[in-house]
Amino acid sequence: MRKLCALALALLAAAACETAPPRDSHVIAAETLTNDCAKSRLADWKVQATAVGRNCDVLQIQTANVMEPSMVEAVHYGYGYYDLYEGGVQQFHRERGFRAVFYRDREGNVWSYGIEKVEIANLVPCH
Repeated sequence: MRKLCALALALLAAAACETAPPRDSHVIAAETLTNDCAKSRLADWKVQATAVGRNCDVLQIQTANVMEPSMVEAVHYGYGYYDLYEGGVQQFHRERGFRAVFYRDREGNVWSYGIEKVEIANLVPCH
């Protein structure tokens, strides 16, 4: 009987490992944005994109440099030198189902699109 119970527990443990939940599409999209930035002319910015919030539906973009409002707008809307994607990050986040996006630079300055700054403080990263 003990051998049977041990075998059943081993099978259940193996099944649990094989049926891990799929990763959230927003988390994958944020990783894609991070990787795309690392391979672009924005590589020196050390961009880190993260899906945050209860439903992982807010895109947080952090940079290792100090940003100016005009730089953030250019990245967001895809202008000139900062056109990482056609239509900018605005198009990227809409196509991937994010409800909002915000940017934070190394000094803690925040620019938000579609979300109130007061809400940002309570958002936690998704994994």
